[in-house]
Amino acid sequence: MTEFLQFATEHYILSTLWIVVFFLLVMDIMKRGLSGVARLGPQEATIAVNRGGVFVDVRSVEEFTQGHIHGSRHLPLEKIRAGETKTLDKFKDAPIVLVCNYGSTAQTAAGLLEKAEFSKVTVLQGGMQAWKGASMPVAKGAPTGAGSSKNTNKKNKR
Repeated sequence: MTEFLQFATEHYILSTLWIVVFFLLVMDIMKRGLSGVARLGPQEATIAVNRGGVFVDVRSVEEFTQGHIHGSRHLPLEKIRAGETKTLDKFKDAPIVLVCNYGSTAQTAAGLLEKAEFSKVTVLQGGMQAWKGASMPVAKGAPTGAGSSKNTNKKNKR
């Protein structure tokens, strides 16, 4: 114990950083645990969408173009923060599965959509990485339709 205290006093900056990181991790875990937003695995998310829901991808246009869930709508987090959610109004009471790269950005978007009175908001646990890891199909190409940053009707060529 005396060696630990000696280390902490000699390396107070490093010790302080470790304490800060520890508390940030604990706060993140508590925030996720207290959040009412459910996290679904790829199979559960697919079932929710097949029952009248929709996948909403909150990543950037570039990330969406590189690979997204087929049929997902593109609505970047910036637009959700700005309150531009009219394209989702018909899904206010339907399951909405938010997708990002790993799940943390989607968690933020879920909180914003809940405040906007969307009732069945969930997050794809592990994001696109989990989707790809489960060998689920991925589409490529620019976003199309309302809600996307770029409206194009070009077919994806390979």
